[in-house]
Amino acid sequence: MRPIGESMRSLRTYVSGYGWVRLLPMAGAVGFVGLLHVPQVEPSLSDWLIAVASAAAVPAGGRRPVPVVLAQCALLVASVAASAKIGGGVAQILACVALGEVALRCPGPRMWWSALALGAAGAVSFFPAYPLAANALIVLLDTGLPLLLGSFLRSQRELASQAERRAEEAEQRRAWETKVARADERAAVAGELHDVVAHHVASVVLRVGVVRHVVPSVDPRLDEALEDVHTIGGQALTDLRRLVAVLRDPATAGEPVLLSSDGLSAELDRVVERTRQAGASVETAVDPETLGRLDTAHRHAVLRLVQEGLTNALRHARPGAHVRLVLRSDGGGGVRVEVNDDGGKDAGTGPPARLKEHPGHPGHGLLVMRERLELLGGQLDVGPEDGGWALRAVLPDASAPRGVEEVS
Repeated sequence: MRPIGESMRSLRTYVSGYGWVRLLPMAGAVGFVGLLHVPQVEPSLSDWLIAVASAAAVPAGGRRPVPVVLAQCALLVASVAASAKIGGGVAQILACVALGEVALRCPGPRMWWSALALGAAGAVSFFPAYPLAANALIVLLDTGLPLLLGSFLRSQRELASQAERRAEEAEQRRAWETKVARADERAAVAGELHDVVAHHVASVVLRVGVVRHVVPSVDPRLDEALEDVHTIGGQALTDLRRLVAVLRDPATAGEPVLLSSDGLSAELDRVVERTRQAGASVETAVDPETLGRLDTAHRHAVLRLVQEGLTNALRHARPGAHVRLVLRSDGGGGVRVEVNDDGGKDAGTGPPARLKEHPGHPGHGLLVMRERLELLGGQLDVGPEDGGWALRAVLPDASAPRGVEEVS
């Protein structure tokens, strides 16, 4: 036995697939049963048979409307031979419904042949009981109204389909134009980065390398600083080349060569080590399991957040400041990044390492990070705290629905 829920779903599918017209046989059956309560009318067995057969044929009209019209016409003619006026009335009404469905679904010659068949059956059915003029009017109404209604519904459906198709084409055209515009912008930016920025960075790396080998060593600290500048410049040049490749071919943005899960951990270690070499004491609390769950976009965002947070700590605090980096799960599948420093309270009384004419004013890097996080559905909070500087960011679960489907 089928469950009630499955039966209800089947009924909804039946009604939605065939439309409200499919329920007319039920209404006709109820009306026919109601006639049994009229004392002057006593339905015969022929009335019952014709009415039930006519109602049973209606559901097939969704797929084969023309045979249904012909079947209703045959039942209408049979009602005359069997003197089944009530059954003939039911067959007449449902024949009109079937003709309307033919006009809706099968325009063209089949529609006109169906109308001709119904007109002929109606003429045979009503001619003995009505004058010629009345008979012609009834036949005209029986065929004309269903044709008009079905044709009107068909035209409305075609207009709606055309409007939907035009909307889809317009949306596809806008998407294509946007894609082309973005590709042009990417190409322009990639060209500028390659021809200007990358060229200057390469020149810096080359000249620092020359200085390291040509100028005699004066101070080990100077040698160490030059080594750091050369290493960082080389890494920056590599990052620029990767960025240019991504800008020229966005399809490579998701490739592991840019930043894998293990690569993120290694990059974070390098960023922390550079911060320590710059004179800050860095304490880290990084959850490896959280890093492993991040996708490419979130890994890049986390790396940029840590870079920006540690850079701000170096700019804001005195040398020897204590910096704390926390990277952990937010408890809901996302990731929380926190970078804060104490401002170098216990590191001496010298001036801060960065200018403070505009405390709390966000730099360009922070603005870019805020935009990146908003695209990923995250939040960023940056500002002074307890004499130091704090950056807190939350990135939601990568699998959670976002307002932006793709970050290009």
